[in-house]
Amino acid sequence: MATRSRLAKVSLPTDAEPGAELVKWSCKEGYVYVPIPPAGATGHRADKWDVDKWLKALKVELVAQDDNMLVRLSDQETSELFAECPLPCDGTPLTTAVEPVVDSSRYFVLRVVDPETDKHAFIGLGFRERSDASGFTTGLDEYRKYVKRKQEAEAMRAEHDRQENGEGGAPRDYSLKENIVIPLKIGSMKRQEAEEAGRAAGSNTAASGSGAKAAAEAAAQGVAALKLAPPPPPASRVAPAAAATAPGGSAQAGGGGARGDTDEWGDFTGTSTL
Repeated sequence: MATRSRLAKVSLPTDAEPGAELVKWSCKEGYVYVPIPPAGATGHRADKWDVDKWLKALKVELVAQDDNMLVRLSDQETSELFAECPLPCDGTPLTTAVEPVVDSSRYFVLRVVDPETDKHAFIGLGFRERSDASGFTTGLDEYRKYVKRKQEAEAMRAEHDRQENGEGGAPRDYSLKENIVIPLKIGSMKRQEAEEAGRAAGSNTAASGSGAKAAAEAAAQGVAALKLAPPPPPASRVAPAAAATAPGGSAQAGGGGARGDTDEWGDFTGTSTL
């Protein structure tokens, strides 16, 4: 059964003791091929290795020591060292130490170095599972990013030291120069906001007053419309009706009223007699 690889982000702790080793990634099953054919014009090809005939199955680890990292190959049972492939930490491309083949993502060429004699040789390394090869590649890429960040930090520190020491041009002066006036508008924004709020409140008050006036006029017009028409003028005076006569021909009305009525009609009576 194929084993699963373990991957940890490459970042050295600040409290690590000098010379302490930290295993950042490990895989219990990797296959070593020795010897390998020389690289062609496009690079190494795994189809020329006869991948079914490996030399030995070993444990593969990415080990960090201080600011350096190496690929360590050791025995699966006894952990006896087989070979080590140190990775460059000076900005040199990692492909000078670990080069992937051009026809597969699971095979690599390692530049192993003998720490005692400083001699080197090229061997082939393969993984059965693609996930193991992906973890190995990711660990290498994390170390490459770490080295790049370290170099950028060192460059910034060196530039800062040069400016502090006056090297490479005059240091930057961030102090305020003389006769420089810096206007400060303290509270101006609040005053402006208060004035705008007052104008808005005045316009709202005027609008509400005009609205109240219009409502009062409309109410007055409505009340006027509900008023009743004035009563008609009094009718003209009507002459009193003729007094009723008694059976003997004498008027029954009492007082001078009967006499007055007889006098008013006396002329007509006399005329009709003629």
